[in-house]
Amino acid sequence: MSTSSKVVSTKKRKSKPKNPLGPNQAMINWKEEELHNLIQNFAFPADLGVQFPIATSTALDAPPGYMTLYVAFFREGNFRLSMSKFLGDVLMRYGIHISQVNALGLPQVTHFEFICRAQKIEPTFEMFNVFYYVT
Repeated sequence: MSTSSKVVSTKKRKSKPKNPLGPNQAMINWKEEELHNLIQNFAFPADLGVQFPIATSTALDAPPGYMTLYVAFFREGNFRLSMSKFLGDVLMRYGIHISQVNALGLPQVTHFEFICRAQKIEPTFEMFNVFYYVT
């Protein structure tokens, strides 16, 4: 799944000639209905410009201005769009992009944020960094 600030479109992108897949690359194998369900279930803002990937694409094939996000980010990582300012601050301060975060590591950030907010404490990077570090 790729996102941008463009208008939502489920048009399929044109295929382009590709190099053979590497040993650790898998082609995207999605049904368009699954993408529509994901958009609806996780209430994606309409202005994100989510695009349905072409059948022969991989996660590395996001068009310019877009990025690939894995479904596991949303289902297992509790990631939401638009992301919180706290998560954005954590990513910025560690100097990493959301696409570099493991879907199993993302719940640590969101869990920390949920616990702070449940205690009526504004979460900060400095507090988070006491308990967690990036490896």
